Amino acid sequence: MPLSSLKIEIVSNKDQIIRFLALPDKIYKDDSSWRPPLKFERKAQINPISNPSAPSFDNRVLFIATKNGEDVGRIAAFINEDHNKNSKKNDGFFGFFDFLADNLLGQLLLESAENWLKGRGVERIIGPANWSVNEECGLLISGFDTPPVVMMLHGKEEYKGIVEDFGYTKAIDMFAYQAELSAGYPRPKITQMMVKSADRNNDIKVRSMRSGKFRDELNIVMDIFNDAWSENWGFVPFDEAKIEHMANEIRPIMFKEGLWIGEYQGKPIAYIWMIPDVNEAIEGLNGSILPFGWVKLFWRLKIRGVKQARIPLMGLRKEFHNTRIGLSLVAKLCETVFEVGRKKGFSHCELSWILENNSGMISICEQASAVPYKKYRMYQKKI
Repeated sequence: MPLSSLKIEIVSNKDQIIRFLALPDKIYKDDSSWRPPLKFERKAQINPISNPSAPSFDNRVLFIATKNGEDVGRIAAFINEDHNKNSKKNDGFFGFFDFLADNLLGQLLLESAENWLKGRGVERIIGPANWSVNEECGLLISGFDTPPVVMMLHGKEEYKGIVEDFGYTKAIDMFAYQAELSAGYPRPKITQMMVKSADRNNDIKVRSMRSGKFRDELNIVMDIFNDAWSENWGFVPFDEAKIEHMANEIRPIMFKEGLWIGEYQGKPIAYIWMIPDVNEAIEGLNGSILPFGWVKLFWRLKIRGVKQARIPLMGLRKEFHNTRIGLSLVAKLCETVFEVGRKKGFSHCELSWILENNSGMISICEQASAVPYKKYRMYQKKI
């Protein structure tokens, strides 16, 4: 792909936004594992007015690459102020990284992102992330033969080599584990022992979400999350605005029995949250619920049901990490929500994402007879 035939545009109007959002469908159109996301949801994701996790317009730029007038790639460069405040670093990010798998094109997109960030005094670029590690993030390294579940990224095998050839190095890997909900029985002895320990302990209690208390329960979950994950790589806390946004995003697709909270001596210390895989439900809708796609979506989610679920959120307060109480409670929560999933008709559940150095969570996944089937990588580069 000759350099002279490539151009980079900065997105500055509505037509370019539409093109930017449409690019993944063009890039992955021949990929049987691709699932076009809902267009209205993608549009809302990049708008800082509707998504508090999106950087302000001053702190981000969107690029489109064209070849002979045809859109062939995209990338975003941005500064996440919450990340820098929490990490006390001067980092920038790239994300929304999708392009025809050409070495020159990929590096030109990355160079555009780097130059924009360098112009703002950034010292290191990290990515890919679609705004933060609390949303979609990580370059897919393995597991291309299965579709991405809700809020997980897809990609091409060639991206890894292109990114690394341009000087990017691994920051950290993240795994997606897949559990077959009807398999793995009898459970490993350690799992059975932990569940029995929780059942025998009168100070331990697990409960599903209280009716009519969704917002209160979400506040509990996010408070535990901000404590449990605070020392993890790339952690960005959820503030009030982000919690409110999450409530509005997840509530339409969640089910009451999917959220479980674990208590010790009457205090919430752990949680687990299972949701249906919306990506399975929207297959074949081509990203649109109009004119009648909303009927299919409702029917697939609420009536027919989907077979794939995901556990995007699970956490245990730090003071209970690596303790018998904590391990017993988490084992009980996992087994409880898996049983709920089976009754809902789910055959599989993805637990994602799990940091490669989170030995405790990896052990929990293994005890639940889940296996790693996708790997994602966060990259970094000094600029």
